[in-house]
Amino acid sequence: MEGAFGRLASMQVANGNFSMWGSDDYINPALTPYIAEFLLDAKEAGFAVPENVLQKALNRISEDLLSGGNQFYGQDRRDALKFANQAYSGYVLARVNRAPLGTLRTLWDNERSKAVTGLSLVHLGVALSLQGDSKRGQAAIAAGFARPGTDRPAWFGDYGSPLRDDALMIALLHERGLAKPEYDARVVNLGRELDARRNSGWLWLSTQEQVALARLGKALMANQKKLVSGELAIGGKVENIEARKVFARVFDMAQLAQGVRFSPQGEAPMFASLDVAGIPRQAPAPDNTHIGIERSWYGTDGKPWTPRPLKEGEALIVRLGITANVSMPDALVTDLLPAGLEIENFNLGDAKQWADVVVDGVEISDRARAADVKHEEFRDDRYVAALNLPRGGKAHVFYLVRAVTPGTYTVPPPLAEDMYRPDLRGVGRSNPTTITVVQP
Repeated sequence: MEGAFGRLASMQVANGNFSMWGSDDYINPALTPYIAEFLLDAKEAGFAVPENVLQKALNRISEDLLSGGNQFYGQDRRDALKFANQAYSGYVLARVNRAPLGTLRTLWDNERSKAVTGLSLVHLGVALSLQGDSKRGQAAIAAGFARPGTDRPAWFGDYGSPLRDDALMIALLHERGLAKPEYDARVVNLGRELDARRNSGWLWLSTQEQVALARLGKALMANQKKLVSGELAIGGKVENIEARKVFARVFDMAQLAQGVRFSPQGEAPMFASLDVAGIPRQAPAPDNTHIGIERSWYGTDGKPWTPRPLKEGEALIVRLGITANVSMPDALVTDLLPAGLEIENFNLGDAKQWADVVVDGVEISDRARAADVKHEEFRDDRYVAALNLPRGGKAHVFYLVRAVTPGTYTVPPPLAEDMYRPDLRGVGRSNPTTITVVQP
């Protein structure tokens, strides 16, 4: 929860609406009900929530809903986005008994054909049920679960995915006392999808998917009276596990090498979650199937840098070139620094220093034109940028590094991915593979 509050700090509220990156010139109305829901959850959990911010957000979505909703001009499937935003706003307002029932009924009676996700219909159904129209509410929920997640657009602009949507749909019904066994059965399909991802060689989950799965797990455990027990075997050592609501254990590499097996006992269904964490021995292989990314190094004069030992205090310009093979409005570039180097922000130095520096045809003082950067961060150990990448377009971003600690260090490869479709990712090459810093 504390980390989530920290992430909210990077957003900016203006007239009750929220922007993703704290920029005054871009407000995303889809974020407002999301943040308002988070604040309501935090408040119900006993956290101190700024009441003025919460009320600003609730008033904003209430005004938007009553005035006909946000129009999402210039976006694909704007009618579907508008419907999803209205349904979500209605659900958030219904939690505090502020959703206009007439508007909710109109959405269901006249606008439901615009829905392209089951989640938007479930949001509307739960809102109707909370505001007293159980008949329409149950019909909307059933319609949401009848819609297969496979018909969801590949990119919809709501930061979601079929897996995220399904997990939230089930969680919502449990949280509001509307769950049914036939809807819970969809959990099995979620498990199969996760297994399919794992078996295909990747199990990348977006932050939205991770939050939704955690929320689903919490919802399924609420008021859970079923217990699990069993036998845990690590190598030849066997341990009996007494009956409890949840059983969890962490295993190190030595234990895993011996072989670990858990034989559960209890009333079905049972749910298991497996997390594996570790540091790879080798860097991931380069992959430009969906998005290509390459890193180049230059001296502060703009000339290409030939790999050699860096003197302590010496600076280099790093250029990242990114090309997406599919449209990625929410691309994320992450470039980890080799230990021994520190990142510096061009914007904090003397702009005159870069007035005549040109890197591969791009003036450093005018580098903002080389990419549609929504947000960038200069962290202790990495450079991060959020980009809008058109299909086939080439973007360039730049940052400055300085050698600070003598030694020889491995250079991690650059990484780019779609923030909400993390299976769409690209890995670049490390050239050079190591960097040496020496004392002057």
